[in-house]
Amino acid sequence: MEDMNKIVYVVDDDEIFHFIIKKMLGEQSDLVVTSFLCAEEALEQLSNNPPSTLPSLIILDMNMQRMNGWDFIEAYRGLKTSLKNNIPIIMCSSSVDVRDMQKVQHTPELMAYITKPLDKNKLKVIEEYL
Repeated sequence: MEDMNKIVYVVDDDEIFHFIIKKMLGEQSDLVVTSFLCAEEALEQLSNNPPSTLPSLIILDMNMQRMNGWDFIEAYRGLKTSLKNNIPIIMCSSSVDVRDMQKVQHTPELMAYITKPLDKNKLKVIEEYL
């Protein structure tokens, strides 16, 4: 069985963002976008799924209810050793706070930081990691 689909997890509490990113990434037929409205669900999925269903990329919102993007990364670090492959994470936020951007640079799990709203150039950043 050959499975050519790449899975992308979108972890964001904004349903409109999910709609937009699915529409923008949807032009690629080999992509499956899995939406999570809360970080806990995404972590549960990561820890309970077989390695073949792990995502190629996680797009993570910084500001969410209950568990934010930074909390997710802390929890992900605990999971990382049991996951077969290292999953790149792109943080996506409406925040343009320089401190957040600096924190991203010092977080090895994060490949990039993109600000909302998404546009074609930011989509290219995402596509680089797929």
